[in-house]
Amino acid sequence: MPPLGLSTPLELLDELKRKVRALQQLQFQVVEIVGALQQQGAAETLGYKDLAEVFKHTLHWDPKVTRRKLKQAAALCPTMTPTGSLMEPVLPGIAAAMAEGALSEDHVDVLAEAMAELPAVAEEHLVRYALEHEPRSAKAFCKNLAYHLDQDRPEPKDPEPVQPRNTVRRRRQSDRYQLFADLDLETGAKLDALLDPLTKPAPDDLRFAPEREGDAFCEIVDLALRADQHRIHGGERVQLTVTVDYDKLRAAIGTARLDNGDHLPMNQARKIACDSGVIPILLGSRSQIHDVGRKTRALNAGLRRMLAARDKGCAFPGCTRPPSHCEAHHIHHWANGGPTNLNNLVLLCRRHHDLIHHSHWQIQMISGLPHFRPPAFIDPQRKP
Repeated sequence: MPPLGLSTPLELLDELKRKVRALQQLQFQVVEIVGALQQQGAAETLGYKDLAEVFKHTLHWDPKVTRRKLKQAAALCPTMTPTGSLMEPVLPGIAAAMAEGALSEDHVDVLAEAMAELPAVAEEHLVRYALEHEPRSAKAFCKNLAYHLDQDRPEPKDPEPVQPRNTVRRRRQSDRYQLFADLDLETGAKLDALLDPLTKPAPDDLRFAPEREGDAFCEIVDLALRADQHRIHGGERVQLTVTVDYDKLRAAIGTARLDNGDHLPMNQARKIACDSGVIPILLGSRSQIHDVGRKTRALNAGLRRMLAARDKGCAFPGCTRPPSHCEAHHIHHWANGGPTNLNNLVLLCRRHHDLIHHSHWQIQMISGLPHFRPPAFIDPQRKP
């Protein structure tokens, strides 16, 4: 092709169409890689909560970019079954058209959203239309098609009246704890008042809204346990009992047992030990209790005030959580002999406390202040 300045408009348009088609093929390949990372559990392997945070540190993507790619991957990429076989994509026709470079990401978003409400047979018609029209026109076509198909559906029934009672259902399934609540409006409004300030996304927040609300609920539980005037249970304030072999705690292997009989991974037990009351109990070879020591607090109120004055909240770079929403983390772990003093403690919010315990992020004190070293896959030099 001659230099752009010497090309004719038709030559330039032809070249532009080739480049755009190649770009859209590359975009599909990016979606495939994102889908593969999600299926392999790459975020958990790297110690992260989700891929959005991984991509923030590696690709410098905004959370909305990651959410878009993950949504596209869920619709366009094959999925692996528990037996190891591959299942066809949810939207194979749209996937094939994007793989050929014939559909843009905007087209895919419009068609995938429409197909959530349409029968599978409609996909072929939507793709055929989208191949000849821009996304806005395709969206109008999808809306019109959905309207005509809806004419044959039965009239929606009026919702059943909600009984004026409060119910909570709790269930443990595998390693998760599931909670469902049906509450009166007054109690719901009170819960909203507690959750809303904690669910507002920070500029670097990579979580979906349900995840922010879930983390906020966990923070409320933590705040209630740390409150000065919570309920007394069995002569003491509410406590969580974790039974653990001390040698296994030091080595970070095995599991710990909660007082309800559930088993907790050792890395979570080590996290609990960062900022909690510790009551040593000496057990015999048959688990009979020989001695119960005095309760020792991981850090006292004065030390926590000093931490709050120094760190002013979560110390992880870019985090804005206040001190009241943070936990004290031992840089050199308490179970391994780390001291409980200002030079070995740092304030971390729940989200970043989890990240430090499950990933290769490291903290070191430099001139009396905590510095964070990222994993090598983010910065090969690991500069603090």
